[in-house]
Amino acid sequence: MHPAGMNPAGTNPAGMDTTGMNAPIAGMPTAGRVTAAVPGTPASDNVMLRPLADRMRPKRLDDVIGQDQVLAPGAPLRLMASPTTSQSVVVPGAALLYGPPGTGKTTIAHLIAEESHRRFIELSAVNARVEELRNSLSAAERLKRRGEETVLFIDEIHRYSREEQDILLPAVEKRLVTFVAATTEAPSSTLAPALLSRCIIVHLHQLGVDGLNRIVDRAVASPDGLGGSVTLDPEARKLIVLSSGGDARHALTTLEAAASRAASQATPGQVAVVTSDDVRSVIDNIPSYSVDDHYDMASALVKSMRGSNPDAAVYWATRMLDAGEDPMFIARRVVVSAAQDVGLAQPQVLQTAVAAAQAVEMVGMPDARVPLMEAIIQIAVSPKSDAVLNAANAAQKDIKDGRLGIVPLHLRNPTDADHRAAGNGMGYINPLEHGGFVAQQYMPMGIEDTEYYQPRNSGVEAKIGPWLAQYRAAMRNASGPADEGETGTSEADAVN
Repeated sequence: MHPAGMNPAGTNPAGMDTTGMNAPIAGMPTAGRVTAAVPGTPASDNVMLRPLADRMRPKRLDDVIGQDQVLAPGAPLRLMASPTTSQSVVVPGAALLYGPPGTGKTTIAHLIAEESHRRFIELSAVNARVEELRNSLSAAERLKRRGEETVLFIDEIHRYSREEQDILLPAVEKRLVTFVAATTEAPSSTLAPALLSRCIIVHLHQLGVDGLNRIVDRAVASPDGLGGSVTLDPEARKLIVLSSGGDARHALTTLEAAASRAASQATPGQVAVVTSDDVRSVIDNIPSYSVDDHYDMASALVKSMRGSNPDAAVYWATRMLDAGEDPMFIARRVVVSAAQDVGLAQPQVLQTAVAAAQAVEMVGMPDARVPLMEAIIQIAVSPKSDAVLNAANAAQKDIKDGRLGIVPLHLRNPTDADHRAAGNGMGYINPLEHGGFVAQQYMPMGIEDTEYYQPRNSGVEAKIGPWLAQYRAAMRNASGPADEGETGTSEADAVN
């Protein structure tokens, strides 16, 4: 990139004639205005009136923080940002940028156009109607005839219906435009299959603490940012980063508001210090909560309970509740976790979980939060066993695999004279009348010795295991009904 002022008048650093490139295209709607996305464009005189997050947008792909993998040399996005030449390798013509808010989706789209010296058309599916989308494609076609390439960027593309997305297919198929779309929703539920198959999927990851610290520090020092007009207390920086939820835009917005508050209260002539109190006074306490967050945090809650970490479990449940999650959704996950992850290792936990779900229905929020947390903590600190779940899954697999034996005659229900004449129920011995145990066949023929339930050496199951082993040994060693026609085990064979 050439230094400012080194390019001939009316050209960009690649030598392209930019005279009139910012002029409106006939018939172009305001929402899809074509702009010249080329380096070296002079900054606006009112640049400091723009939000800090906007002023601190990276000027080059190399300046993007936290997305090193998808912007590595040779990566598809890097190839898309390469200037088009006759010697260029074949590059992707369409990309879907998928990731949480504030990870750089819009910035990367702008930089692809800027570094490749293409025109840039930006639409938001939130407010751009079908007519505006068609007009944008028409504008790109006119530019194509003039020998100019266009990047068409559509933000929030999941807001478009499948039919509206189909309008893009011819333009993407013929490479009328370099198509870039952005979404916070899962690609499989975002794009119509025909459009999805023509796009590369680029997953932008949530920014980590180190990346956010670098972004915040750069904004404090940069002339485009706060220009060193304030200093940042370490605790204030930590609070800005942690409250951002991995969203760089959120972090910079918080920084800007906190810095304004600190500056307004500083002594004239002194550099203002942004403290944690300044941050707390402006922080947005209503966290974002997308569809992905709904499932991701529910997963984190369940895995924290399973992992015996009550602190993490309480945190994720509270995050969900504070974001407006339906408490009954959480209660249902708690009941399922009590059965699947604790099971018979601590049978009382399921009772607590069911009682918590009932409390949510009877009492409602916010009071039901406490019994809900009680159940969550009890699951987390209880011994764990998935033996019940494994037994159910193993039996289900056998049934699906065709192991469908008939019910032994002595276990059948003799509902009428015909059934009794057929032998239904004949030979059955009630174990409760013989000390609690009778060696008789309960499984279908062919799978008599199958054992589904395998208790773990955990909690109550540590006691169940030896008892069950003794029971099964007794069943194998004792004589039962020889076949469906016999009357079954005699009372002499009953085991006390």
